[in-house]
Amino acid sequence: MKEINTIFLDVDGTLTNGKVYLDNGKNEFKAFNVKDGLMVVAAIKMGYDVIIMTGRKSEVVARRAAELGIEEYYQGVRDKKTALEKLMEKKGINYSNLAYLGDDLNDLAVMSKARFAGCPADAADEVKEISDLVSEFKGGAGAVREILTHLLKSKGEYHKIVESFS
Repeated sequence: MKEINTIFLDVDGTLTNGKVYLDNGKNEFKAFNVKDGLMVVAAIKMGYDVIIMTGRKSEVVARRAAELGIEEYYQGVRDKKTALEKLMEKKGINYSNLAYLGDDLNDLAVMSKARFAGCPADAADEVKEISDLVSEFKGGAGAVREILTHLLKSKGEYHKIVESFS
């Protein structure tokens, strides 16, 4: 797993519980877990390139990405595999450099090729079957934190994060 330097995150069902709240206007609401956020920020500080790729479009996602320091995020992506492969070519990386965290069928094509794949406890069965780690937590409830912690521990880097808070 040493070659992993890029982490792709799905949003709905992974960083959130998958629920989308709409008001009578044009406002959309999503709930994000601060524990997930802390580990995303820590991974960025450790030098990982963290990128959001999601099928929906939402101003909330742009705001959350900015809060976490995620500079690249792609919304409204219908074909994640094609979009990801174009991005990998641009960045000069390949699937062996990727960790991908997702939860649903639209993540399968990428997750099945990534060096490391992780998913929440409530992910689609097909996603669970191909994941290297199925979190004990549901999407939006600490799954991203658990998966990133596992990844960083497996690379011998987690202690640096803990030390940075000591």
